[in-house]
Amino acid sequence: MQKEYKEAMDKISLSDSDKARILENVKKAYENSSETVVSMQSRPRFSAHRWGMIAVAFVAVVISALVIRAQFFTNGNEDDPLNPTIVASGEEEVWEELESIDAIGKETDCRTYTLSNVSKSYKVKKVEVAKKQKHVKITYYSKKHQDEILLEYKEEENAPEVTNKFEEEKELTKEKVGDSEVTMYGDRECNAMTWQKESCTFAVTMEKACSTKKAAKLVSGTKERKRSGDRHGNEDDGKKKKLSCNAVGWDGNEKESTAKQRRNVLTKIFDLYGFRVTIEEPATKISYKIVEDFESFSFLYPEMEELDKRRIIGYAGKEGSPSGVLDDFTESETLSVNGASVQVYADDEGEEIYTFTMRDVCFTLLVGNVEVDDTTTMLSGLMSVIHVSLDSGKSEEEVEEEEESEDDEEEVDISANYQEEAQKIQYAVADGSLKKLSAYMQFPLTIKGGDVTVSSAKEFQNLDASLLFTSAWVDSVVAYDVSKIKSDTKTFTMGDSTNALVCKIKNNSVVITELRVSESVAEPTATPLEE
Repeated sequence: MQKEYKEAMDKISLSDSDKARILENVKKAYENSSETVVSMQSRPRFSAHRWGMIAVAFVAVVISALVIRAQFFTNGNEDDPLNPTIVASGEEEVWEELESIDAIGKETDCRTYTLSNVSKSYKVKKVEVAKKQKHVKITYYSKKHQDEILLEYKEEENAPEVTNKFEEEKELTKEKVGDSEVTMYGDRECNAMTWQKESCTFAVTMEKACSTKKAAKLVSGTKERKRSGDRHGNEDDGKKKKLSCNAVGWDGNEKESTAKQRRNVLTKIFDLYGFRVTIEEPATKISYKIVEDFESFSFLYPEMEELDKRRIIGYAGKEGSPSGVLDDFTESETLSVNGASVQVYADDEGEEIYTFTMRDVCFTLLVGNVEVDDTTTMLSGLMSVIHVSLDSGKSEEEVEEEEESEDDEEEVDISANYQEEAQKIQYAVADGSLKKLSAYMQFPLTIKGGDVTVSSAKEFQNLDASLLFTSAWVDSVVAYDVSKIKSDTKTFTMGDSTNALVCKIKNNSVVITELRVSESVAEPTATPLEE
């Protein structure tokens, strides 16, 4: 207790004006005490002078107590006579500006959090740290959007230094983002939010208000960055930066397609839709897939430094774009590139998606969130590597690849590939997925027993799945033993005489040529029944 008292007394200080005021009060108290002393017949035990000294001491004690109380229980005010100085209630935060976000982990014991979902047009403008309190402020600024975003966090639950500044703000809503309840502030749109996570208190403030959906996306992207040397964390961050946020069907782990994979995809696409798209030099690391009703491809374009090893994702189809690709994007502007009209779509993050038509094939191109001086020049280069073929003829390179493949077949049993594809067809049947099953079909396709003929994958997907995928039909197809398929197999039937899929081997792939059902199937509807 003595130690606390001494520390408290050491903090007390009086200004010159307060000292003068207290002495004046003491003097008046002494004079008043001298005037009010009553004479006694007998000699008083204390003289008038002594009584005055006692009064002076009493007044001094009272004044000192008031000063101590005021300094310990208020913030102080120079205009308040009882608060001549300001005494801090806790240890003062000393702020230090660092050179970069990386310096947080290198030069302090603080955790490092970043806004990984913020648009790449936002650059780190300032990094400030109060080391002892583990309190961090990171300011992002976008010259393109003329906007500033402040991320603030302190390694303390419900830290008042972070949350108190929002007490006067209007609460817009509360939303659950991951494991955190986020309080958003603003009128119609959100301009700030606070939340608790991992024993930390977070806050984000924005100069320009945004939708609650975008605000939630910023919160979900507030991730802890691993300290230098944690290779796994850095690799994860790198992968996120390499793909567009709406790249449907791609996760960034794909490898360059082999000649056989490329041939299989292009063959199926041509059989389904009558076209095929190849990506030519100077594009590199090219991959091909079938995504929904589209041929999809990805590649690197080293001709432009701004793309910096970023994977370009593309979709080619008869119309539109795959579901989800244009979510949260709105039409922005129309450009003329290489004689084609390119529609530009943009989102709130500043990312753009491009759609155009080339030889009656609809393309959707995702480049990701990049900044280039001339979008038209970039698109001209990317479109120049895209080649559309409307015939089934194969190039000399493809013929050589097939001849090499035929030579390999003499030494390698390829029956396992056929069996694997047949098993995938069975999985599609078991899942009741018209979409997955249509990827293996040759059109036009007759459904025997159902009195229906479909001319395209889209028409097939419009069928009533509940009428097609009856328990009897599904059981019959999935019961087929795929091990019966050999390398020299030409055709095979999965099922019985009334419930079956008739397949053949075409271009080293399994293709469905006929579908048999025991019950009638309704004509295709105008709208697909499954997503």
